[in-house]
Amino acid sequence: MERYLLIVCPDDAADNAVTPGLRLPAPAVPPEERRPMSEPFFFLHLPRTAGTTVNDILRANFRPGEMLSLYRDSDFKRHAGGDATALEGIRLIQGHTLLHRYDPPMMYSRPVRVFTFLRHPVARLVSEYVFLKTWPETALYRFLNDNAVTFRDYLTSSRRELRYRGKNPMTRLLSGCDFDLDGFPRQALDTAKRHLEKVFCCFGLQERFDESLLMIGDFLGLQNVYYEKRNVLAKGVKEDVGEADVHLALERNAADMELYAFASDLFAARAAAKGPGFAARVRRFRAVNARYAKVCALIAQKTGTDGPGDIENPKDAFLFPDQSPPGSSR
Repeated sequence: MERYLLIVCPDDAADNAVTPGLRLPAPAVPPEERRPMSEPFFFLHLPRTAGTTVNDILRANFRPGEMLSLYRDSDFKRHAGGDATALEGIRLIQGHTLLHRYDPPMMYSRPVRVFTFLRHPVARLVSEYVFLKTWPETALYRFLNDNAVTFRDYLTSSRRELRYRGKNPMTRLLSGCDFDLDGFPRQALDTAKRHLEKVFCCFGLQERFDESLLMIGDFLGLQNVYYEKRNVLAKGVKEDVGEADVHLALERNAADMELYAFASDLFAARAAAKGPGFAARVRRFRAVNARYAKVCALIAQKTGTDGPGDIENPKDAFLFPDQSPPGSSR
């Protein structure tokens, strides 16, 4: 039986009244690629890798009580003293956090199946730096602006707030290893590569987002992976990053660059292994998702939720269950 997602959309041909209008077929998941949901999944969310968009998709596929978000220290510590039984019913854990153990992957003494997204290291760093300086709700917004922190400072500073930011952070997060920030972390890099290839259940690349989404969606058994882009920098936001800064970022993040090249080759091989039918499936998905994104934009325009700002479709309170969304009376 074909599955559909029914959404509300404006009627372009009439007076823009909101009427049921678009039925989107849910992408078919090949039966041989469906997985049982015994161990929870863990979304190792590297900042500025389209993770907010991914989380929006995950929210459409998991019930609130099945998800555990670890985006604040208080969330992480709340469960630190418990045992594995305290997480019964949790099917997905997500956050900007290291695992308690990487091989085999464990979180709160419970086995997890890890997936993640990577992005070109320099593009990710620039996006992170600009985002943190631009959005007032980030933890470093005041620090970066009050101290006039430049991108070069962001890459080289040894201050507590910045010392890990611009020095091979992807290698650190994917390996779980600590290393000398002034040297080349060969052992940590080799560990991160092994985790990507042998330990994590799957991974994606922001630069190949739609292919990544379908591949990860197959493994997780997601029924609905249509999306609109979330938490992206608006066009025209000033980056203040020069050519010399880019060269410095490449130099300071040589391990991340090697890791990204390795991941790109591995991803390409896995995508090719899915056969020619996969490319056709990606094309069909893109065509339908373009319609979905257009409808989302029309609804936002009609409801007045598309206001101007430096961050388009910013992240909202769903990651923080004890907080009310903006404008709520709670």
